[in-house]
Amino acid sequence: MKKIIIAGGTGYLGKLLTNHFIKNNYNVVIITRGKSKNENKINYINWNDNWQKELETAETIINLTGKSINCLFTKKNKKLLISSRLEATKKINQAILNCKNAPELFINASGISIYKSSYKSDYSESNEVFGSDFLSILSQKWEEEFYKTKTIKTRKVAIRISPVLGKNSKTIKTLLPVVKLGLGGKQGNGKQLFPWIHEHDFVQSIDYIIKNKMLKNALNLTAPNAISNTKFMQEFRKSLHIKIGLPTLAFSLHLGKYFTKVEPEIILTSLYARPEKLINSGFIFKFDSMNKAFEEIFTLV
Repeated sequence: MKKIIIAGGTGYLGKLLTNHFIKNNYNVVIITRGKSKNENKINYINWNDNWQKELETAETIINLTGKSINCLFTKKNKKLLISSRLEATKKINQAILNCKNAPELFINASGISIYKSSYKSDYSESNEVFGSDFLSILSQKWEEEFYKTKTIKTRKVAIRISPVLGKNSKTIKTLLPVVKLGLGGKQGNGKQLFPWIHEHDFVQSIDYIIKNKMLKNALNLTAPNAISNTKFMQEFRKSLHIKIGLPTLAFSLHLGKYFTKVEPEIILTSLYARPEKLINSGFIFKFDSMNKAFEEIFTLV
């Protein structure tokens, strides 16, 4: 039985991957800040316990550890956002170096927000232009820490993840009641590009990366077709058969951040980068358009 380790695997993305690999007869180990335990065929190990020994018999380790970006970017939160990511990545790198039998693959999370804000969709892994805002710098620092340590026997892939959409995703659960109230119009000017990937394609892309040993370094995990915030909200309403969608001004988002506790730039920044490497290597997206994604999501809601 193959073993896969998921650091920070108790969140939404971790659970998606855990369910997938359990169904495919993997031995799943999760490194967590919670208690060490064995439950439902999953071995949970606290960061302070001896999780390093699990690396000796693991095929892959995936690191998703990090404080959620859905917060206000206060000085304290910025420090936590950076440290929670860099410290875990550094620990895993060092643990791999100490292995006699190192895992074949180390997948480390990053963000599509690493790219410079743009209203065009011409960025890709072969056409990188990084930003200077906090979220971009956060991902840059994360990848720098990831690549700093050379692991000769272990292939490395940094996955630049866009918002993952599914029934239980933060984006859908947050917007659903807002749209139902008739407030699901464009946010800000509505022209900003919204990067996304359906949860099915997210899971399948990780599985594909593990099996395709030619893939390495940075990969964009985002749907192949760009969509504007206006179009995204239109498709959202259409899927729920809701005609009214009052817009939300940028001013209102900035004012409301003290109630939502979420930085408005997460919504207002225009981001997109084509998943060039995945497409060129032969990966096929099941949900390559927003209407297909919503059709699947809302049949389950």
